[in-house]
Amino acid sequence: MHRRVTGLLPAFLAGPALLAQAPAPLDGEPYRLAEEAYRLQRNQDQNGALHAAESALALAPGHPQLLALKRELLFAMGRLEEAEAVNQRLLAGNAEARLFLVYLRQRQGRLAEGLEAAGRLSADPAAPTDIRQKSRSALVDLLQALGRPGEALAALEGLDGEPALANQSRRAFLVLASGRPEAACAEFEKALAMGPAAEQRRTLLQGLCDAARGAKKKDLELKALEALRSDDPKDRRVALDLAYAYLARQRDAEALAQFRAALDAASPSGPWLDAGYAAKRAGQNAEAAECFSRGIEAREKAGERDPVLDFGLRREVEGLSRNGGLVSSTAYRQGGLLPGVESQQKVLQQGLEAYWQPEALARNGRMVQVFLQAFENLYSAGAGTTGGPTLQGAVGVRVKPFSSENLVVTAQKLIKAGRFAMDDWMFRAAYSLDRGLDLRPWQPDWNYWSFYTEGATFAKTGQYVHQAEIRAGHAWRLPAGDGRNVLSPHLVLAGDYDNRLQETSAGGLGAGVSLRRWFREDRSHAPASWVELTVQGRSRLGSAGRGGGLFVTLTCWF
Repeated sequence: MHRRVTGLLPAFLAGPALLAQAPAPLDGEPYRLAEEAYRLQRNQDQNGALHAAESALALAPGHPQLLALKRELLFAMGRLEEAEAVNQRLLAGNAEARLFLVYLRQRQGRLAEGLEAAGRLSADPAAPTDIRQKSRSALVDLLQALGRPGEALAALEGLDGEPALANQSRRAFLVLASGRPEAACAEFEKALAMGPAAEQRRTLLQGLCDAARGAKKKDLELKALEALRSDDPKDRRVALDLAYAYLARQRDAEALAQFRAALDAASPSGPWLDAGYAAKRAGQNAEAAECFSRGIEAREKAGERDPVLDFGLRREVEGLSRNGGLVSSTAYRQGGLLPGVESQQKVLQQGLEAYWQPEALARNGRMVQVFLQAFENLYSAGAGTTGGPTLQGAVGVRVKPFSSENLVVTAQKLIKAGRFAMDDWMFRAAYSLDRGLDLRPWQPDWNYWSFYTEGATFAKTGQYVHQAEIRAGHAWRLPAGDGRNVLSPHLVLAGDYDNRLQETSAGGLGAGVSLRRWFREDRSHAPASWVELTVQGRSRLGSAGRGGGLFVTLTCWF
């Protein structure tokens, strides 16, 4: 953001001032053409002004004022070699032409030559005072441009004949360039207190931002950025700087507002992604998903490739875009644990859930879901009850209160749809950890593990049930097809507790295999759905028979 102060054109380049400085020994047509040249110059018609000046010179060849006018017009048009050739005709005994040469060298980038010329002129006692002061001012700017801020500060001391604000502005930038950001902050604040015009104020505020950042004065930096933003609401660069200043202070909503103002289709991926994370933390899920999608597009356009990051961003978009879903589960096991559908025999149970996740209540990994459930026994060994009489309904709310911990608490009303079902309130708490359960399209295989535990209590009966399972295994993406089929053999340790039973605790240890198919994805969204078949054989731990046997689960998450 730092902008060096560069030398300004001297006052004698102001055009009409030439005619006012001294009576011009011009009259008639040359005088009229000179005035016409100044008028056209004021109207930004440089070509017309140059033509008028040359016409005047044709009538009054070699006239110093007309030569100076032509030189200045050529300079303004960027025709520097021609301007220098005209100035050469004015150099003899002319301090003003020598000063012009200093500015010409500066404009040409020939800084060392300009510095030498400025030094000679500022030390020449025969030169007029105002010319020496202007050359000394140019000397300061040239030293600064050459990266010699200490010498420039020394040359600035005692510089008279220039506005105090101009000198104070130079001083502030030179102090900053000399590696003293804290002192520069005070110098910039002094300059700003002098009431600079709009453009100079912006330059000083930008310098103050740099100084405050270097001095680690975050509040002052933010104040300067806010002032810049207020002065020019259309400046996207300042909006972006302000967005990051708010991010550093964890003011996500304000940062997001500035990102909105700063970003467009040409913006790189980094700011889009940072805007997405700010929106996510601020609870603006739809906007976060849009920002991540734009970041993904920007990465593709720039040829940026990181398969882990790219998939993670697509997973963010998918999760932020989700506001509901369906879950179907069919399980065969020894003894039913599903609420209300109880059996101590081998059973096949079917469950279906529909849930809704309000966007307003989903914030940075925390969420609330409202759900409807239905379960029933499809098969029960030993002539157990199946079908409609076992139909168990439920309606409830589950809450994930923490962003970084996968703890879910649930309250649900069990609805007695079948005569053997329950009518009760159930309160549950579940916690899980895992690694490697998601698809990894950048790897052919990987290790994975998962841990899950859940406890539930029934309000009327006082029944308490608990279950836990640990899996550890290895996952392979099957080479056939589109790489979205994953085979995962694993070891399993599982157990449950039920205070209604004589043998309250049961456990099993065994091995199993899962086959999962991922689907429903697009360019911006990672696969949103999967269907998985899991088969496990467990040897019971302890005397309870329900801990061992064959366990089969077919789950569809949509």
